[in-house]
Amino acid sequence: MQKVIRRVERAKRTADRQKARRVLSKDKEQSWNRSQNRNRLLREQNDLLRQERKNRIHDWETGPLAPRRDVGDLAKKYATLSVYSWQLPEKDPRDRLKWFHISEGDRVVMLKGRDKGRIGRVRSVDLEKGAATVDGLNMVDISVPEWLMQENQNERDVVTQARGVPLEDIKLVYPLPDPKTGAHRDVIIDRLLPVNRRWDKNLKEWNDGDRVIPGTNMLIPWPEKADPDYEDHEGDTLRISVEEQTFRPFLIRPPMPLSVIDELRNKYSRFRTRHDYDYIVKKEMQEAKESDRKDLIKTMRTPLQELADLRAKQRQEQPKELSPEQLAKIGEVIAREQAKAGSGEAVLQQ
Repeated sequence: MQKVIRRVERAKRTADRQKARRVLSKDKEQSWNRSQNRNRLLREQNDLLRQERKNRIHDWETGPLAPRRDVGDLAKKYATLSVYSWQLPEKDPRDRLKWFHISEGDRVVMLKGRDKGRIGRVRSVDLEKGAATVDGLNMVDISVPEWLMQENQNERDVVTQARGVPLEDIKLVYPLPDPKTGAHRDVIIDRLLPVNRRWDKNLKEWNDGDRVIPGTNMLIPWPEKADPDYEDHEGDTLRISVEEQTFRPFLIRPPMPLSVIDELRNKYSRFRTRHDYDYIVKKEMQEAKESDRKDLIKTMRTPLQELADLRAKQRQEQPKELSPEQLAKIGEVIAREQAKAGSGEAVLQQ
């Protein structure tokens, strides 16, 4: 049985090492894909910008004779972004923010771009990409390919969407009271710090707690999240019917078959720790046979080994406390030795 346990432990360690290698390989693959997507997006955008600069210079030089560019292959794609590259690429996990002071529903101001100075409401925040989507700001035209139009059953070949804005290009806007007049006015807040941020073990996620302006005791509340609206249909099941428990499954009685235990525990798995009774009896018999063999080896001893065992047994059987006769004998020997020592000293003095 001990061999079975050791084999299970070795199998677990091997599986853990294989899993670690798979995780490492997956992380490298994801990092490589992120790098390739980022390079491809930047290359396409740079090519598009360079071509647009050339077109503007050419149109300015030709004046009224400037040709139309929204013709031919560019009739439906001119001045639009590809559906594959309009979103910002994901950032490297080591460069991602663990916490950000702007959340969905906050009002922010744009610091860069053509919408610089405009205020909008945040629709979503993506820490993996390090960007936030703001309603009505940073809008771009996207060319939709034919296969996507057919899949979505939409005839529009160009759609307008809000593109993600880097988090460093937006600042929080919040109404604060004026210290002199007391009237509320919009103030641009550079940064906030988390307060009472903790890990929720039940939900297995971070509880953001509160956010405060550094150097002050002024708390900035998080925006209230609206409950999602669900559309009711006639075929929907009532909640009271869903929560009512009408069946309790069991593993050892009908309607669950007896073979379900082997299906769940994988009877032939290397990691199996529960075994059948016959298998356990067989292993115990093997261990008893090995133990009897070891005991048989002990009986095959040389005369010196038997003599050593006999002396050890005698030492254990001998009483540890001295008898009165032994104590008296020891006293006589001590007195005799002391008398001899005293007579020797007297002879030396003479």
